[in-house]
Amino acid sequence: MKNSFIKTALLRQYILIFVVLLLLSACSAVPPQEAAHEEPAMHPVSDIVKDDVIYPIDVYDPWEGMNRHIYIFNAHMDDYVLLPVLEAYQNYVPFFLRRGIHNFYSNLTSFEHTVNSGLQLNGEATANNGLRFLSNSTIGLFGVFDVATGMGFPEMKEDFGQTMGYWGVGEGPYIVLPLLGPSNLRDTTGLATDFFIISDFLLNETGMNGNEGWLYFYYMRYGVDARAKVPFRYYESGSPFEYETMRLLYTSGRKVMIGE
Repeated sequence: MKNSFIKTALLRQYILIFVVLLLLSACSAVPPQEAAHEEPAMHPVSDIVKDDVIYPIDVYDPWEGMNRHIYIFNAHMDDYVLLPVLEAYQNYVPFFLRRGIHNFYSNLTSFEHTVNSGLQLNGEATANNGLRFLSNSTIGLFGVFDVATGMGFPEMKEDFGQTMGYWGVGEGPYIVLPLLGPSNLRDTTGLATDFFIISDFLLNETGMNGNEGWLYFYYMRYGVDARAKVPFRYYESGSPFEYETMRLLYTSGRKVMIGE
């Protein structure tokens, strides 16, 4: 009887030890509880959108539908008219002659730069552009040779769009001009004013008054020369947002030039 009691007591102890060990092993197998999920920190909009950065959506383009159609028109004109003419010009007109033509047009625009520098009350630029124009017009044989740069009078471009910006006129809506490309309302007005300045100078100061046909030829040649200086080719950027990119680059560039 006594032996039976001892055996029963030992069996109970073994069972208790087994249960304890089983519980301990089960507890050790439970994976550690993951930390509570933390919501990502929310940054203020001002930390993401910078005031001193121009974003593509910031450009005011209320006439975007019309502008895109003009952009496509310009691309077709460039492919089928301007670039073939430019290719023939570069292939068949000797380099020294092309250089002389470029210098001639650049010299005429120096007169325009001089006027606008004066309107912006910039004495240094006015003196530089004025002396550049006089030097190239005389020693440089009507601007065919650029002697002014070597004399210390580099080209300092100033147009009437910059002049209006200097006096606080806003840029207005973005515009794509036929053949001429990116612009805005202020720069389009400035372009028309510069056109008047140069046209009046050419007709009245060079004895060509009454011969407007020569003026048309002048601007046709000027357009070819201007296109030759721009390496841009439509739809070769590889970007599906070429229109937006050109719009942003133009707007940003003009802000830098005007100092806005």
